[in-house]
Amino acid sequence: MNIEGFRHAGYQAINRICDYFLSLEERPVLPSVQPGFLRGLLPDHVPDSGEDIQQIADDFRDTILPGTTNWQHPSFFAYFACHATPESILGELYSSSIANPGFNWHCSPVSTELEEIVMDWSCKLLGLSDAFLNTSETGGGVLGTTACDSVLVTMVAARTTFLQLNPGLSQQDLVLYITSQTHILGCKAAAILGLAYTILEVTKEDDYSLRGKTLLAAIKKDVGNGRHPFFFIATVGSTSNGSVDRIDELGPILVSNGIWMHVDAAWAGPALACPEYRDVCQLEATNKYADSFCTNFHKWGLVNLEASALWFRNKQWLMQALDVTPEYLRTIHVEDNVNDYRNWQFSLSRRSRSLKMWFVLRGFGIQGLQGYIRKTISSLCQMFCELVENSSDF
Repeated sequence: MNIEGFRHAGYQAINRICDYFLSLEERPVLPSVQPGFLRGLLPDHVPDSGEDIQQIADDFRDTILPGTTNWQHPSFFAYFACHATPESILGELYSSSIANPGFNWHCSPVSTELEEIVMDWSCKLLGLSDAFLNTSETGGGVLGTTACDSVLVTMVAARTTFLQLNPGLSQQDLVLYITSQTHILGCKAAAILGLAYTILEVTKEDDYSLRGKTLLAAIKKDVGNGRHPFFFIATVGSTSNGSVDRIDELGPILVSNGIWMHVDAAWAGPALACPEYRDVCQLEATNKYADSFCTNFHKWGLVNLEASALWFRNKQWLMQALDVTPEYLRTIHVEDNVNDYRNWQFSLSRRSRSLKMWFVLRGFGIQGLQGYIRKTISSLCQMFCELVENSSDF
């Protein structure tokens, strides 16, 4: 495809995307298809020669789109919000056109520095402590894929740090804590790393929040059995019921026992943009005690997949665990104290996610983001009230 062909196809793609958004209410939320439907509609091999882009675009409209679950539909209420705002789509389009791997500063200076800036913007937007800013002495933030990947690298950092501080121990001596309301990311990450974990039960009487007494009892039991707790995942907004762990009670216990606290606020985190929700989300205690904090802007933050924001109180804990620098990755800027984001993740290459974040944060602004959060909460509260009032069960 030449440039003029791309220009024409691009105009058509934007028009069709707009038509898709405008027609969402007329479409079903779920497609009327059965498992395996697509194989009967597509060839079983790559075409011998390239096909016309118009035909490919038409096949997307006629074959792919009808099999789509429409997450942007106004009647889609499952799982979590997953947005595709025009601002974010445009940022993604521009980012794809640049196509910088961005694994170190030299590969894409602007991708690295823009990511540092939007992470600091987001840190301030959510009311997080200045200790998490990239401009702080030790802290910093990174944009990744998902909260699952974020907790995995965080767990690696915590394990490495704990074993360095306790040289007589091995991984087999360690145990980490999650609760019965923690997202599956906790047990999955532990399984990948071969780490033992304990599930701490939470109860209805405590609003499904972990309390300090439960954590303290678990620590005493494990220490008495010769195990060494090193990591805990606190939840702000559980997947099942939106519960928030009592970080104000848990924090002092974790600090006194040298246990890393990671706060998972995957879907609820963007609500911190509104000051009135910060107390219920335990922001003050998070700022005081959390070693790391994660939220997904691709859920309630109006950014399309993927945009998982992860902050560290001390980024060196992560970088010392993941920094592997062979000769071919050394650059002339090694002495300039530049940030190489490859040292914040498992993979080398990485997308430039900061551009779509930049578009969204600028396009909506603080007031726009706050307005959206408040509107969704108000609308859901009103809907719930109407359902209760119209139900014979109440």
